[in-house]
Amino acid sequence: MRLERDNIPLDKDFPFQISEVVLTPKNSRPGTWHWHSYFEITCVIDGKGNYFVNGQEYTMEKDDVIIFNNVEPHGWNLIGDDMKLLVMIFSPEFIAEKISVFDTEYLKPFVERGSNFKNRIGREDEINPEIRVGIQEIYKEWQDRKEGYPLMIKANVLRILTMLIRSYQDESKSDEMLKEKKTAMKRLEQAFSYIDEHYCEKITLEEVSSSVYMSANYFSSYFRKVTNISFSDYVTRMRISHARELLREGKKNVTEIAMECGFNNISNFYRLYKKHVGKTPKDEKSKNS
Repeated sequence: MRLERDNIPLDKDFPFQISEVVLTPKNSRPGTWHWHSYFEITCVIDGKGNYFVNGQEYTMEKDDVIIFNNVEPHGWNLIGDDMKLLVMIFSPEFIAEKISVFDTEYLKPFVERGSNFKNRIGREDEINPEIRVGIQEIYKEWQDRKEGYPLMIKANVLRILTMLIRSYQDESKSDEMLKEKKTAMKRLEQAFSYIDEHYCEKITLEEVSSSVYMSANYFSSYFRKVTNISFSDYVTRMRISHARELLREGKKNVTEIAMECGFNNISNFYRLYKKHVGKTPKDEKSKNS
């Protein structure tokens, strides 16, 4: 699993965007997860895929809705053909201005994670149809850009968040959880960069932990706690992901690719590739040749 940070620039005066996004096998990046500094509400228009977040896997189909806060690493894999989404993103400042304590109440669905809360708001959930209607109205306002559209968009977003609060509110949680997660992601950002630059080399836990000024033992447990995956498994998934890209290109043989991606043992490469991808490197290469 490769973990990256998305940096989609949002307008400072109106930090909001909504757009149709098509996920295809070509832009699919299995094993690559991302996180971002904004909130996201996504509705599936067509297609099917698996989303991964907080150690959970959600199968998403038409009319399902999924939401992410601004520190949750998440990723996706297609099931079958293309997947069409309506993706809405906005910063905390879009909802909660610094001078307004009241507005921060709307952010509870993104901050709190009680036992009665889940990222997926499925088509079978009672509030799902209302949320989808709200998202569609927001998208129409965004496209038409009629006078006063920012107010209409914000009003609809607040309505959606209010519905989520009513269904998933957990008074036992506070925004301290969000602050802790954000701090953890920031603290590991340098480690992710270091791994990204060196994962094809002989990279050690000691080297990466020292890049963020932690002991190896502490870094190992801290990394697993934040990402829900071990350091070694994270590196392996990055290597497998890179190897898969090279196999699809078809310009090098399997042994060359294994060595280039940091696997010094070809049998180990075959074993790990089959474990993570579900097919052998040769099967992958022959499929794309």
